[in-house]
Parts: sequence; C-alpha cells; structure tokens
Amino acid sequence: MFKKNKIRKTQTNKSVNSSISNLAVCSNESKIINNRKRIRDGTPLSSASFQPNAIPFTTSSSFIPTSSTLSSSLYMENLSVKIWELYGRTKQSPLKYKKKICLLNALHMVISGVFENAGLYIVGSSINGFGSNQSDMDMCLLVTSRDLHQKNEATFILSRLLQSLRKCRFLHNFSLIRAKVPIIKFRDKYTGIDCDLNVNNVIGLYNTHLLAMYAKVDWRVRPLGIFIKHWAQCMDIHDAQRGRLSTYCLLLMLIHYLQTACIPPVLPNLQEKFPELFNYTIPPYELDMNGQLPWNELKSTNLNNLGELFKGFIYYYTNEFNFNKWAITIRHNRPFMKNITMKQLTIYEQNYIMNRNCKIFIEEPFSQTNAARSIHSDNIVSYIKQAFIKTNEILSNQCPLESIMELGIN
Repeated sequence: MFKKNKIRKTQTNKSVNSSISNLAVCSNESKIINNRKRIRDGTPLSSASFQPNAIPFTTSSSFIPTSSTLSSSLYMENLSVKIWELYGRTKQSPLKYKKKICLLNALHMVISGVFENAGLYIVGSSINGFGSNQSDMDMCLLVTSRDLHQKNEATFILSRLLQSLRKCRFLHNFSLIRAKVPIIKFRDKYTGIDCDLNVNNVIGLYNTHLLAMYAKVDWRVRPLGIFIKHWAQCMDIHDAQRGRLSTYCLLLMLIHYLQTACIPPVLPNLQEKFPELFNYTIPPYELDMNGQLPWNELKSTNLNNLGELFKGFIYYYTNEFNFNKWAITIRHNRPFMKNITMKQLTIYEQNYIMNRNCKIFIEEPFSQTNAARSIHSDNIVSYIKQAFIKTNEILSNQCPLESIMELGIN
C-alpha cells in the first residue's frame, strides 16, 4: 500500500495583491547566514528540516550491478562499466543535497515575509533521483490554491518578489525570465548553487513525483538517465533554451523506450497501474517522494545490462521511431499518432504548437501538452537525428564511445 507522508498544507488564504503589499526582508537574515556557513563547511546541520518528500541518497547494495548483469559481449560490458562509473562520479552527493535543503529553508524564511503561508518545494532533478552535483535547484513557490495566469499574474508576483530577494546578502546574479512559465534565476553566494524559481507551476511537482517513482522501480534507470543527459550534452542536443532537448524530454524518451521497445519491458506504466496515485487531482502537498509501491511485483525480468539498454535506446530512436508521425508518451504502452495526440489538447495549445511549428512531440504525462515545444526548427531536428544516427554507427561497429563523446557530430 502506498504510504503518504503528508506535507503541511501551504496555500495562502490571502489575496496575491495584499501579500505583495507586505514586502519585507526576513529579519532573521543573520541567523540564516550563520546556518548557511555551517552547512557550507560540511558540518551537519541538525536543525535543518529536510524536505519530507526527499528521495533516498544511497542505492541499496541489492541494486549494485554484478558480474551477471555486466555480461553479453566484452564491448557491452565495458560500456556498462563506463555508464556506471559516470553515474558514480557525477550523481548528486548527500552533502550537495543537504546544502540545497539548507538553501531552501533560508529562502522560505525570506519569502515568508512576503507570502506568510506560502509553500516552497524543490522540483526536478535535485530531488527526483536524476540529479548531479552540477544540477541547478529548481523550485516551485505555491502562493494560492487556484491556477495563476503564468504570463501575467505569475510574472507580476515574481517581479515584486525579486525586490525582496535582491536584499538578501547571500544571493546574487538575479534575472527575471519572461517565458511561458516565467522564472527568477539567481545564485547562492555560499555554495554556488544556481536556482530557478517559478510560481504555482504545480505540474512540476507531479512530474517530479512520477519520475522519482520510476527511478526507484529499477536500478538501471538512474544511471541510464544521467548517462543519456551526458551523451546529449556532448552531442550538443541538450539545451531547451537553444531549441534543443531538455533533461525532462530526455528522461521521458528513456522511460518510453524502457516501457515500449524493450522485450520484456524494463518499466511498467505506473499511471495505468496506480491511477489513484499518479493523477492531477491529488493536492500537491500530499505528494510523497518516499512513497512505497509493491516493488517486487514491479520488478522486470529483463536482464539486459546498461550498455545493451543504451544501445537499444539509440537504435530505437534511430531506426524504429518515426518523429514525423509519432508522439512519445509514457501514459500508453505504445507510441501515439501525432494527430491523435494533438486532438486531445486545448485549442490554445493546438494553435501554439502549429504557430511555433513544433517538430517533435513528447507528451507531458499529466497536462498532455508537448514537453518539446521549444523544438521548432528543421535544422535542429536534423541535428538531433544525426546525433542518434552517428552514435548508432559507433555502437554497431563497436568503436570506442569516446570517439563520438569527445568530438560531437560536427
């Protein structure tokens, strides 16, 4: 049975405007800074209230790959070792996570001077199991239980909140990004952690929860996710701000492959198996990243090692998946025709996608919108496809992976 460790309800009962009128810098900033210094020096911070929906830091010894899982060919075995070693070197450390929690608490104290009952949550790779020590800290600020118009209301709230954050001595490098989901970007002086803060973009909480559960189903998912992100960075196809694939899109592509193209599947369809746990109607403060599922029942009989799964991932998107016709989805156990997926969207989303001429459709599993909406250039799509094609050639010919990871596709 799935256990819920409920988080304190944080929606404010006050109006946004009345909260903003009470803008103030937290009077306890000296106390905040002292606590921040302790965690910066690596000293355990016993008073830090760790986010209750945190994912465990360590992997159980039962999940460490053995010689039996690193079998098949010597080439695939070596590739598996490289994937695992990269994961071990780059995955987010417990100390880095503690620093992020300490920063979260400090920010919440400051923001409470603006929105007294607001909730502040970490979302994304810092907490879903796919984070590295270089990962930014993405956060969602919940100020109201109702939906906010992101272009107008959320931007207004962030622009006023920015005035308060600028007065914090431990923050710098501020910028307000007026995107479809506006964010404030800033950096923590003590740890160098870069932060992105949005307001009431609650879909990120549900996405984070779902990916955290998928990361726990099979030990191979996390190292594959981190390695694929590293591969995409080397191939210069990872950067949503430049019209390329985001980390979130890459992870959805990986989960889709592990559900759909592997025989037998490595991952189940969690939304299909547990619709009462993974849906948009659950209050966001009830989502539990440490929730328990019947893990033994979900265990896959697929024995492919990391190298074989990475090769299969590349082969699938090179030779089997048609980006022109199909949409990538993890809500179904098969790809969906693009035109069918489009019909499920609102008129606004359909017009947005058609006007932007989005070339790749990766379905967001809750809102069912296009997570790859930033990709609207034929040249970029061709560039992404070439990355898969050239990597597939390298793997098929059993050439050293470094030859493409170092040179890219130029």
